[in-house]
Amino acid sequence: MPQQVYDVIVVGSGNAGFSAAVSAKEAGASHVLLVEKSPESWAGGNSTFTAGAFRTVFHGLDDVLPLVCNVSDDMASKIDMEPYLEADFRRDLDKVTSNRSDPALADVLIKESRETTKWLAKNGIRFVLSFNRQAYEINGRQKFWGGTFARHCLYCYQF
Repeated sequence: MPQQVYDVIVVGSGNAGFSAAVSAKEAGASHVLLVEKSPESWAGGNSTFTAGAFRTVFHGLDDVLPLVCNVSDDMASKIDMEPYLEADFRRDLDKVTSNRSDPALADVLIKESRETTKWLAKNGIRFVLSFNRQAYEINGRQKFWGGTFARHCLYCYQF
């Protein structure tokens, strides 16, 4: 069996590992390997145990639909999703941290969350709307709340 030589090997398929692997490729690495040791059903780092949910700024359903792969046109017509704006993200972050987050880091997290989510999607992360955790069916419509997505995890991805 011939040996493959890699410029970069990233261990761990969580959000940080995936981002590191994509960044290495974008920075000019020719051969990047992302490896995960966990069973396939657990791949994805901490996202596996948090249902993959994380917050990001968005301006409503039309902003989200290009990023997700589990919403048909018929389903989209039955979804109500309010925008989740920077002020909403800030309020929630302040609440869960009891106002103890570093203001400069919090600003970067919030202000770059939307573009980062788009970058992840462009580079292969498959997002799904979390119907089972972030939505309720009311009068035949899916009502979303909270500004979160879930992501499918990768097991081994070669760039």
